[in-house]
Amino acid sequence: MNEVIHTFCVGDQVLHPLHGAGTITSITIRQNGDNRQPYYAMHLLIDDAELLIPVACETRIGLRRICSKQTAREILAGNIGTLPPQPSRWNCRQRENMARIRSGDIRQVAQVVICLHMRGRRRALAGSEQRVLACAEKILYSELMLAVSATREEIEQTLEPQWSKLRRR
Repeated sequence: MNEVIHTFCVGDQVLHPLHGAGTITSITIRQNGDNRQPYYAMHLLIDDAELLIPVACETRIGLRRICSKQTAREILAGNIGTLPPQPSRWNCRQRENMARIRSGDIRQVAQVVICLHMRGRRRALAGSEQRVLACAEKILYSELMLAVSATREEIEQTLEPQWSKLRRR
């Protein structure tokens, strides 16, 4: 068996770009046919579920450490950069929003959440956009919760006034 280098250790707080933030609970070896592969067992914060991630695929998946406390505080203060223009066609919006979510950048995920909230206040979101919004919120809130040791309610109460300011610009 080839030795695979572990980037993360048990107890590290990491973000999976499509599932949200959580903690590495163990590193297990699984038998897949003739191959034995190491997997990270990650406990997801919001879903309260366990996710197995192949160690060999961690960079391809985009697994990374959660953002710093300073970055989280900047996001909570409303510093996410300028909001990108939203295409009028839903399939273009969907593609761009999913690309931002997959990027793993917390600022881009926050931009997706804000843009979809703003659009949802003007008109009802399509079902696919509601699912993207739920996914983006889960990713954003879970990472901020771990970074600043807060509850989801505290994060929401902090972000809502900041996003209201952004909407008025």
